[in-house]
Amino acid sequence: MKAIVAAVAIILLAAGCGFRFSPGYSARDPHYFAEVPIVVKKTNGDYVLRWRYGSAGFWFQPEYKVRQGALWFAMQGTTSTGDHRGQIDDMKIEGPAAIQALEAGGAYWWEPDRTTIRLEFEKDGEQGH
Repeated sequence: MKAIVAAVAIILLAAGCGFRFSPGYSARDPHYFAEVPIVVKKTNGDYVLRWRYGSAGFWFQPEYKVRQGALWFAMQGTTSTGDHRGQIDDMKIEGPAAIQALEAGGAYWWEPDRTTIRLEFEKDGEQGH
């Protein structure tokens, strides 16, 4: 019985480690991003993170979290499927705390060396991506 409890504890601990928000891939890594992602305010008022896939082309979806009064983005992994090279993708930013942090403190990409890149804002339909 103790062996089963220990095994379950190890599995839960290992699974929990994967969910910790931390820096991951660089927003400047051309394998993942053709250019640094931006935040777009859509015509319906929604905010999205928008990016163009880089040369690897595998599907991914960054994560975000409110930190230090702003909205921080990071990406810890990708799938190994699909070919999205050069395609544009959006991820809706949701939740009142996330929107408030975005509007009050801006948006940042958390780099592997633990520095941040301030992300640009655009309105949908403006130049850029």
